[in-house]
Amino acid sequence: MKVIINLLKKYRGYATTLISLYINGNRPIPDVVSMLRQEWALASNIKDKTTRTHVQDALERIINSIKGISKAPENGLVIFAGFNMKSPGNYDWVFHAIIPPLPVSTFKYICDTSFHTEILESMMQTSDTYGIIVVERGEAVIALLRGNYWEIVDKVEFFVPNKHSAGGQSALRYKRQTEHLAETFYKLLAERANKIFTELPNLKGIVVAGPGPTKEEFLEEGGLDHRIRDKVIAVVPACCADIGGVLEAIRNAEDKLKETEYVKAKKLMEQVMYLAVKKPEYLVYGKEQVMDAIRKGIARVVIVSEDVGEDEIMGLTMALRNRKDVELFVMPKSVEENLTLTQTFGGYAAILTTPSWIMNQETGQ
Repeated sequence: MKVIINLLKKYRGYATTLISLYINGNRPIPDVVSMLRQEWALASNIKDKTTRTHVQDALERIINSIKGISKAPENGLVIFAGFNMKSPGNYDWVFHAIIPPLPVSTFKYICDTSFHTEILESMMQTSDTYGIIVVERGEAVIALLRGNYWEIVDKVEFFVPNKHSAGGQSALRYKRQTEHLAETFYKLLAERANKIFTELPNLKGIVVAGPGPTKEEFLEEGGLDHRIRDKVIAVVPACCADIGGVLEAIRNAEDKLKETEYVKAKKLMEQVMYLAVKKPEYLVYGKEQVMDAIRKGIARVVIVSEDVGEDEIMGLTMALRNRKDVELFVMPKSVEENLTLTQTFGGYAAILTTPSWIMNQETGQ
């Protein structure tokens, strides 16, 4: 969806000629066709010939593409259609029909110089979110894991000295002061975490991580809001309060985060690496090899790096549009293994249903 939205945003029409059509779920398509025919008739009043031609042509093509359907899918149907102006007088036909990931609640018909993707973008923002707190002595980071992406959203620092090991009254006093400073730091961290997490409508769970006993001490003394505390799904070790610590927290909590797209992406690349070493006949990589496997019907899962660009990904999507037996996975830049996919495998890899040499024999290669 992110790739499609980025691609749609690049298109520009001649005047208000690009059509964005949002059809809510189970809406009778004949009713939509009737409305579009009315719009076609109204468009005949447009004075500018190019605008009139583009709008009416786009409406005709949309009508022809949907008129055989009785009703929209349960989640609705979104259509973007029109002529993209590459340069004055040079136009390319653009058509994307999308079943959205969440239900479309309203019917919208918009003609504009650009496509309207706001509703799809809002659907992306409502995906399940996981919070991550990595805390060590006097330092902590708060991160969010949403879909394929994670980001550090806050960093908390507070001076807490190391524990003193010397004996005597001064050591006891030093220990009490240190414990007080640590408690103050935990409360400061809890306040920041409460503010961030209580404002998230789709917070599904929280992972608390850190070295040694700091994570447990924070949960006991920090004062997390009970609504936030109840969402803690894992307490795991992590090295430090930085990027490396967040990655380690995600890795150590994988069993609790297995439904997230980020963890699925990492697991998929683990499978690719396993096949590359142990069963290389069940893996091909590089654009030409992957496309060849698709054409021969032996590709089961196709993995492509986000780095190859929206146009390449959309081209691959179109090549697979009628292949329900093939799963396409776009590897996001935020997953560390994407670097391996790009540098080692050329940005493309395919897991096969049958050893590649069998198909080579069948085709006489």
